Amino acid sequence: MKQIFHKIASTFLALIVLFSSFSFMVNKHICGGEVVNTTLFIDADNCGMDMQICENKTLESKASIEKEPCCKDISELIQGNDNNQQAQVFHLSISQMEFVKAFVYTFINNLKIATTSVAVYVYKPPLVLRNIQTFFQVFRI
Repeated sequence: MKQIFHKIASTFLALIVLFSSFSFMVNKHICGGEVVNTTLFIDADNCGMDMQICENKTLESKASIEKEPCCKDISELIQGNDNNQQAQVFHLSISQMEFVKAFVYTFINNLKIATTSVAVYVYKPPLVLRNIQTFFQVFRI
């Protein structure tokens, strides 16, 4: 049960990292002030009114009329998180390198000594001539 939970949790966290690092483009086609079409990754389809021109009255002078196209294409880039994709570079000074070298050398030598000592397994206890606890009648409860 614990292994299944760990597999599910690690898969879930991997997917979170994957989807948080995605960047994608949202394309919208606006016609007459209303959103007609919205798509991801590809260009939005137009409504067929691109060539027509709308007349809008400006606030400065009501007599002047500006001519603008009715339709607009808007593209929004949603940027993903790039912080988790950069590797860190460690710069060690010479004294730090010497310390790391000495530490690794000592650690490896201690492992070799620990694996080669077999004298404990060959040890045989001495023969018991008398049972000392019953001889002195000392019993632990």
